[in-house]
Amino acid sequence: MSFVIDALLGAQCVFIFLFAGYEYLTLMHFPSLPKDDQDPPSSPRVSIILPVRNQAKTVDECVKSLVGVQYPNVEIIVVDGGSTDGTEELVKRYDGKVTLLEEEPLPQGWVGKNWACQLGYERSKGELLLFTDGDSVHSTDSLVRAVNYLQTEKADMVTLAPATILNSFWERVLQPPIFLLIMILVGGKLVNDDGRRNALGNGQYMLFRREAYERIGGHAAVRDKILEDLNLARLLKKAGMKLRFVTAQDVLGVRMYTSLGEIWKGWRKNFYTVSEKYMIWKALIRIVLMFTFLVVPFAILAYGISIVPTSPLNPFLLSGAFTCFLLWLGITILDRSINLSPLYALLFPIAIMVYIGIGIDSTARGSLGYGFSWKDRVYGRPIQGQLRSPPVQVEAA
Repeated sequence: MSFVIDALLGAQCVFIFLFAGYEYLTLMHFPSLPKDDQDPPSSPRVSIILPVRNQAKTVDECVKSLVGVQYPNVEIIVVDGGSTDGTEELVKRYDGKVTLLEEEPLPQGWVGKNWACQLGYERSKGELLLFTDGDSVHSTDSLVRAVNYLQTEKADMVTLAPATILNSFWERVLQPPIFLLIMILVGGKLVNDDGRRNALGNGQYMLFRREAYERIGGHAAVRDKILEDLNLARLLKKAGMKLRFVTAQDVLGVRMYTSLGEIWKGWRKNFYTVSEKYMIWKALIRIVLMFTFLVVPFAILAYGISIVPTSPLNPFLLSGAFTCFLLWLGITILDRSINLSPLYALLFPIAIMVYIGIGIDSTARGSLGYGFSWKDRVYGRPIQGQLRSPPVQVEAA
């Protein structure tokens, strides 16, 4: 029995060591948006499309920053999805500087955000399309730098990883580990390898060439996808086009959620739906893997410490210390990169346990057909009150 336990502990050590190596190769020295803030040789018209719904807490700062963007040829289109919290009134303060559209009734089979983006696209005239979110804040040079980078790289889409605004305790504990897991899942820097299918789109900032966006079918092609950004990136890569994903902490800031409840509901809608096929099995496998390799090592370490008085150099202590050090090191490096105290990294196992709880909740709701509520709409199951018009065929503009 002792041999079996030692073998299992050794196997776990090897797996986590390889995991840490993969983490280093794909995430360390991640490319960032170049600091080229000179007007590009050609300044194609950019249509900024901003879908909003009940975002009164953040939309004013967002629109203000977009209006202040220094770029010679830009239009800003805000599509309001029937907000009831004063969002529309806040946007109207910028009348003359932005075009405000009222979202048409949500057709059957469409996710609200995707429908709003589609309506904004149909109204747009730009050669480039920038889709962004109502909780984002943009620097004045953000668009010039993004357009320069897209043109220099001859890319079809540029998507940015923003500075994460983390103000509450639970944001600081939970958000970095979740970001880390997502980056590892998609392959980090491998997204920028044109020879690989690794793909990631961040809906907080996606800058498309119009022809590329239309070639993959735009938001109409992902109309029913909650993770529309990821799916658009996958379609782009599948079509053989160039995707670039870089960090941009000095030009873009986003505060996704403000409380534990928002974090839970926000990530719950994503966990189960991230897989296109065999959702329930892939979700269950992710839950088991997270528990086995991201939680169990800390339990092993705790047990090893508890038996130190009778067995000072026991295998539980040695393997637990080794694996936990590697796991803590990864999240500590990430926390330091976003100017967060590394002390929050000590709560990594708690963060993973909460995320496992979110995953279990998401998997249960998704597999049983309960759906996911978000901004007063429910996705993942048919809701009569949500479908306010018969199916429509939307043609590209």
